[in-house]
Amino acid sequence: MARVAAFLPPETRELLPMLAARNARRARRLVVTLRPSPTRRRTGAPDPLGALAATLDRLRGGRRLELLCDPGMRAWLTSAEEAVALSDESLSDVRLFDRLTRGAHLARVMPHGRIDGGFRARVSSLGAKLTERALLRLPPLLAFRTPPDKCYGPFPLDLAPDGEEGRSAGEIRFLDPAPFTMRLPAAARLELAPGGIRVRHRGRAAELTPAELISGSGIVLARRVMSTRRGLRSGPHVPEAGQRLAEALELLARAWPHGHREVLAHTWMVVPLLERGTVSFSFPDRPGVSYINLEGKTRVDLADDLLHETAHHRLHGLEEPSPLIRAGGGADEPRYWSAWRRSLRPLRGILHAAYTFAWRAELLARLGRLPCRLPRAWMVRQLDFEIASLHRAVADLEDATRRGLLTLAGDRLARAIGSRVSELSLRSHRQRG
Repeated sequence: MARVAAFLPPETRELLPMLAARNARRARRLVVTLRPSPTRRRTGAPDPLGALAATLDRLRGGRRLELLCDPGMRAWLTSAEEAVALSDESLSDVRLFDRLTRGAHLARVMPHGRIDGGFRARVSSLGAKLTERALLRLPPLLAFRTPPDKCYGPFPLDLAPDGEEGRSAGEIRFLDPAPFTMRLPAAARLELAPGGIRVRHRGRAAELTPAELISGSGIVLARRVMSTRRGLRSGPHVPEAGQRLAEALELLARAWPHGHREVLAHTWMVVPLLERGTVSFSFPDRPGVSYINLEGKTRVDLADDLLHETAHHRLHGLEEPSPLIRAGGGADEPRYWSAWRRSLRPLRGILHAAYTFAWRAELLARLGRLPCRLPRAWMVRQLDFEIASLHRAVADLEDATRRGLLTLAGDRLARAIGSRVSELSLRSHRQRG
């Protein structure tokens, strides 16, 4: 059978080893940078970093690839690196401010909207808290993966609620050996034991619940989350969510098998929302987690949303080992018009839009060829809009290449997007001609 080329390179099976190699280096650096303080070592406090180092030393083959590409591990690496950066006393206030603008903590360290006399102290305190949280969140990621001849721990855990993952207080999620949730009492400790885990606790026993999966996939379906002034808050399960999302995946599989495989490869959890006027979204620091708004959505809409957020996950993964845009930017960075946002956007926004909406355009074109009842007039209008908008974005990416703003990897990706857009445009013209 002939090999089918990736819609946009690289192939997922080529991307994952690149990610794993990069993440192994990141993890090694963090083991050294976050090593326990002398006081912690003297008290004999359990060291999850030692468990991580031993696991990296001993784990081989597919199991090692799974750990280093695990979405939870990738999220942990990002959060731990942020903690390290905020604890770096050599950084200037301007560098710290620039770092904070990329995350969700700016208001916390600048309550008055400016850098004041207490800025450094608040940043240092935040860095220490994020470091402690990173250490608490590491042991569950290593469960069932540590060397089979040693025990590690018992470790305290981060049992606080996490609205971004649809977890309530006391819950811990595991993906290995199969997705499940464990509810633990507040003082519980986790020991990484040969062949599995041991839970040490007092009072009520731990409760283990298999994760709900979207039918026909290994994608975890979380509780609904609700937007509040303080961020996302975990809510109840949405009874019809699993069926509706399964039907959307089935439609995607019929229209575009390759796109369906990419969703299964890069999305590990869907967090439902029911909020009128809210678009589906994802976060770079939550790889593989798609927040899908179900309110008023058709099968086509949901298939579109699942693929669109997967394209974001895929591109974020591509950016981890290979920066696409050259360092610099700032006030002098050129801005380009975005037809999707109807505003001027920095180059990275244009690249992300061109990449993700190219996937959407391909899906719309393929849905239009299915022999079933679908909103065809609407899909034609949407496809025309996407093709016109993509042509403009590709022209902007060509301008960025001429200015030397893209790396070699970014230039290759921009050219691949341009080729796909030209192919899609020609195919659409022939079908209507």
